[in-house]
Amino acid sequence: MPRIWFFAALFFTVNCGLAQKDNAVPPPAGHRPKIGLVLSGGGARGVAHIGVLKALEELHIPIDYIAGTSMGAIVGGLYASGMSPEELEQWFHEVDWRYLLSDAPPREGRSFRSKEREFRLNQNLELGISEKGNIQLPTGLIAGQKLIINLRELTLSVRDVHDFDRLPIPFRAVATDLETGEKVVLGGGDLPEAMRASMAVPGIFTPYRTGGRLLVDGGLASNLPIETVKAMGADIVIAVDLRTDLLKGEQLNSPLAVTNQVVDIFIQRDTVAQIGRLSGRDVYIRLHLPNATSSNFIGSFPSINAGYEETREHTAKLQALAVPEAVFQRYLARQRLPRERHVQIAFLKVAAPSGPVRQKLERAIAIAPGERVEFWRIEKELIGLEAMRGYEVTDLHVIEENGEFGLLLEAERRRRGPNYLNVGFDFSFGSSGETDADLLLGYRLTELNSLDAEWETFVSIGDRTRIFSEWYQPLDLEQRFFLAANVLYGNEFLGGLNAEGERLRFRLTQFAAGLDMGMRLWDIGEFRLGYALGGSRVGRALGLPADTRTSGERAEIHATLTIDTLDRTNFPTHGLYVSTALAESRTELGADVSYRRLDTQFYAPFTLGKNTWVPRITAGLALGGRDLPIYDQFSLGGFLNLSGLARRGLYDQNALLGQLVYYREIAKLPPGLGGGVYGGFSLEAGNVWKDLGSVSAKDLVIGGSLFLGADTLLGPLYFGVGMAERGETAIYLQLSPVFRRDRFSR
Repeated sequence: MPRIWFFAALFFTVNCGLAQKDNAVPPPAGHRPKIGLVLSGGGARGVAHIGVLKALEELHIPIDYIAGTSMGAIVGGLYASGMSPEELEQWFHEVDWRYLLSDAPPREGRSFRSKEREFRLNQNLELGISEKGNIQLPTGLIAGQKLIINLRELTLSVRDVHDFDRLPIPFRAVATDLETGEKVVLGGGDLPEAMRASMAVPGIFTPYRTGGRLLVDGGLASNLPIETVKAMGADIVIAVDLRTDLLKGEQLNSPLAVTNQVVDIFIQRDTVAQIGRLSGRDVYIRLHLPNATSSNFIGSFPSINAGYEETREHTAKLQALAVPEAVFQRYLARQRLPRERHVQIAFLKVAAPSGPVRQKLERAIAIAPGERVEFWRIEKELIGLEAMRGYEVTDLHVIEENGEFGLLLEAERRRRGPNYLNVGFDFSFGSSGETDADLLLGYRLTELNSLDAEWETFVSIGDRTRIFSEWYQPLDLEQRFFLAANVLYGNEFLGGLNAEGERLRFRLTQFAAGLDMGMRLWDIGEFRLGYALGGSRVGRALGLPADTRTSGERAEIHATLTIDTLDRTNFPTHGLYVSTALAESRTELGADVSYRRLDTQFYAPFTLGKNTWVPRITAGLALGGRDLPIYDQFSLGGFLNLSGLARRGLYDQNALLGQLVYYREIAKLPPGLGGGVYGGFSLEAGNVWKDLGSVSAKDLVIGGSLFLGADTLLGPLYFGVGMAERGETAIYLQLSPVFRRDRFSR
């Protein structure tokens, strides 16, 4: 008997120890075990978590606690706030990820001067320059402002909940302290900020400061935070792991691959340790998504179904956690927090450096959960407020005062500037003519006085030399009226046939100084009226008639009107572009020759389905029956400018071109490398004439092209074949906007 009692006691002690080790002590009879869900990080692969939630709900498995990292924190936080898996799926399907993962406002929200700068500087790589002349590099490619605002819109119903245990499902987001490397568990504060901080992938998203800490992606500290959900009180854990396998030796063939492997080893080491905390009652789900990548959000939607299917493969073990229908419906009633349909925003309140600023809106803004709030529209409400000079709005919160809803905007010193350096590059090759390559530079000084004057200088170095510098002085707080003083120098080689078939070849040098007064037409255009004085010189001339004026003093008055409502600079799908410049050169003003010239362009793309059509007309005309000097004439020729002919292959006093361009998006470049890939064609008709009265349809040269184009990070890239009725064919490779038109392009 003593031996029997001894072994019984030993058996009881060992089993108690094992139960304590596994943390698997069953709850008291009559109590349902608390289930904790752990959602790992994985970038765009994390969309699969939505499929996991769909499968769990289908199996009637209630979730009592959620802990998530990175994209797992986004999906988990939104589900914890009251969204259903179906609502999450709809959001991921409908959201414009290219918009959400970029910092630039849509083109319609940009100033006209910014749009004009885009045409000049092609790639438009912009670096901030401090007042001390230091170059300012961003701490990440994406500041994520649009993302956090979208998260705020989705979580309007829980905007006043600052203790995450009071959400419909208690929630924790895991981040990493960038200064100490410590794991940071976010269980309170601002829910969108917690989700945004958890997915601040280093080098991609800028670090996020909240709660006095500078935080980055939680995957660096705990990519599968099992211990976190256990600490919340979970009796049973469902852990969803999205990690990929480590690369093999033959795949480690680049510095980037080796660096990524080192990071993955570091992350997986902690993940394996976390998995070791699971007991036999817990459920471990490893999702294998061979066709998904961490960066492709646009193509990630199929991962939802993959997550659902792989979760269903664990049905046998998961069914042990299911609850009866009535119990599950009570759970859904608690989790599906009713979401407010609209909030009417009646005022803006800014925590400005010089004190709070409150501005009543003329018309209330209606915000619905998940509805896009155009941040740039809100910022424009603040134009002209002296307190906002030198500051930018970085975040917003919905607040309530005296029965009215408003937006509380957080402002901070501009991270970049106040000066900016832009870098671009132009390249154009045509098999029928010369190759042009130019380095483009722009330097802009802003906030130069109380009315935000700017001084901008543009330089083109290469086959075409351009130097253009302008002081732009607004005259009122709303910047509606302005003065602009500018200087211009240009040097380029021109060669083409005139209307009589004579080949002209010469180098043109021109310089001018001018003063314009103008009016900004909101953000869609501007009108200018001005005076310019300068000179032009023609050198290295071949084939010019003996009586050709090769130099002249310039003095003119001019009026220009430009309207730009295009949705994109490259491959626009809708909008309108109109540019008209009328110049009057007069001997009474100091010119050598009196004449009048009109330079105009019009195009208005429209889209049917996925097919975009662009009717376009350009004209350069000598008006008033007076000849234009050779240094002020017009040219045609080149890709989509009478394709098939050499660039600037026709040159005379009058030029007309009509065309219809078609393109269709056939693919998308990976995020970070650009936009779409397009296939298209053009039908074109045009020519040059010496006299306006001799313009005739029978003289039109018919041409066209077939092309492939891509809206790349470096600018619009085209490869095409052009044909003209004279039997001329040319192959084109071009890295520059084909519809470029600005105040110093010929």
